[in-house]
Amino acid sequence: MTAISDPEDGRPGKAGAQVVDHREPETVSPAEPRDYFRSPVLQGAAALAVYLLAWLLTSGRPLIDHLGWAQLDQKSMDPNFYTWGLRWWPYAIGHGLNPLYTHELAGPAGHSLAWVTTVPPLAVLAAPLTLLAGPVVSFNLLEVIAMPVSAWAAFVLCRRLTGKFWPALAGGAVFGFSAYEMNHSMAGQLNLTYSLLLPILAYLVLVWRDGTIGTRTFVVLAGLTMALQFYLMIETFADMTAILAVSLLAGFVLAGREGRPQLLRLARVVGMAYAVAAVLAAPYLAYMLTEKTPKLMHAASMDLASLVLPRRENTFGIAWLEHAAAQPSRLSEACYIGIPLLLVVLLLAVTSWSSKIVRYLSCMLVLIVVAALGPVLHVEGKAVAGLPWAKLWHLPILRNAYPSRLMLFGYLALAVATALWLAGPAKRVLWARWALGALVVAATVLDTAPIGIDPPSVPSFISSGQYQRQLSPGETVVVVSEVGNAGMLWQAQSGFYLRLAGGYINQAITQGSDLPAAVQDLSRGTPEQVSRFEKFVKTDHVGAILLDARHEPLWVGIFWRMGLHGHRIGQVIVYPTNDCRSCRQPDQVS
Repeated sequence: MTAISDPEDGRPGKAGAQVVDHREPETVSPAEPRDYFRSPVLQGAAALAVYLLAWLLTSGRPLIDHLGWAQLDQKSMDPNFYTWGLRWWPYAIGHGLNPLYTHELAGPAGHSLAWVTTVPPLAVLAAPLTLLAGPVVSFNLLEVIAMPVSAWAAFVLCRRLTGKFWPALAGGAVFGFSAYEMNHSMAGQLNLTYSLLLPILAYLVLVWRDGTIGTRTFVVLAGLTMALQFYLMIETFADMTAILAVSLLAGFVLAGREGRPQLLRLARVVGMAYAVAAVLAAPYLAYMLTEKTPKLMHAASMDLASLVLPRRENTFGIAWLEHAAAQPSRLSEACYIGIPLLLVVLLLAVTSWSSKIVRYLSCMLVLIVVAALGPVLHVEGKAVAGLPWAKLWHLPILRNAYPSRLMLFGYLALAVATALWLAGPAKRVLWARWALGALVVAATVLDTAPIGIDPPSVPSFISSGQYQRQLSPGETVVVVSEVGNAGMLWQAQSGFYLRLAGGYINQAITQGSDLPAAVQDLSRGTPEQVSRFEKFVKTDHVGAILLDARHEPLWVGIFWRMGLHGHRIGQVIVYPTNDCRSCRQPDQVS
């Protein structure tokens, strides 16, 4: 967010007296012990404790209770991919390998990771824990703290704007426990759940504006924040860049003559921060530019009805609401705002339109919602009409973006709006303001989703080290399981003892499944497919097929008909391939 002058309080960049009192001190004299809790540091620590406690006592508790279990959305590919990423970075660095290319997947040729989000900042940060306790434990702990720390970062921003604890606490909850955060957290997408860098960047703008830090400090800290966001999620970095450009333009229009010089200075220092970020991201960026940009199979736009429809599990058995909530796509669930929060924004705009920061927030929120609709307007799952700016989404950068993910920035605007509304002048009807604030928090809580607990996804064959007696170090294997990306999970847990033929990267790069195509097609059993499998085994030097015996009984029959013989150990059936010398056409097996 940019800084906008408000003449109502006579200081540049501060919200006007019609919105919030900024005169509360940021520091307190030791002579005033009764005001000790007004310390921003202490309030920040208290806010983080509240968010963590609330999360751990509710939806986040299963992750702690079963810390060693891979449990988040094990039918999909993403959680185990990010678990793999947490182990890959310390492994690659420790062995002097290029972390942007791996020969451990899709062997023996390997796979480029240039356009793949392997969350290097989190992987490096958690490396000691990963090496000590394993990547599953690291993944679960990172998931546990992701939403609370994102809420805390938004709290810090709102606290800086309002100077008040409780309004900032509510604002932080709106951002950190939003439908966007909840949706991506349940999907195990670490790259999208860690959103704390955006409010931190906005906070840095505010403290620079107020003169608390100098320009040089701002440029370095903001550049580092931008670079971390680039490494964490390239798409969010690109979205951030676009939002910043629009934000500066909107701020310039709304700031008035007296505020525009400061906006121009801000634009210059932000540009300098981008230069620092470019230097820090140069190794990754240079490697990316040598690789072909992947093309998304489909882009996810926001369904307009998702703004007011909760996730389908939280419709309280109301038939018509359950039917309506089932129409938008699952991805669009991340865009839910709810009627109470929309009402807060509307009332804030109506009652405080004279404040430039309120006008700025309102305009930015409208622009973000419109952009999140993407090229086609969808309402309750139906395409209603093409939008005038549809061709913009075919441009080289935008065609690889999910429009709905822009709502992350919308939630940040909503968080600030909530804090400003609750921190308004005391002359307003206090009980009504906080009653509506309580409804906002309640609507956010009611849209949470419980974490489902599945049996452990890592069989004892891997967890007890039995694989070391069955496979040679570096042997290439195929893992067959109903667990999404089970092969990458097992490989990460084994410390890359085995190589994997297959593995699912993402929908733009890997087609269909984590299994190699030659293995997927075996279910048809035609002579051509069996011949293709034989060639695959020999060409890729596949030493064994590991069948998860708990999930894939169908494959036992497929391999038997082909003449492959396995033995069961530690919940896994091991099929040595022996270069497929025993492979036969299905009709040759008696």
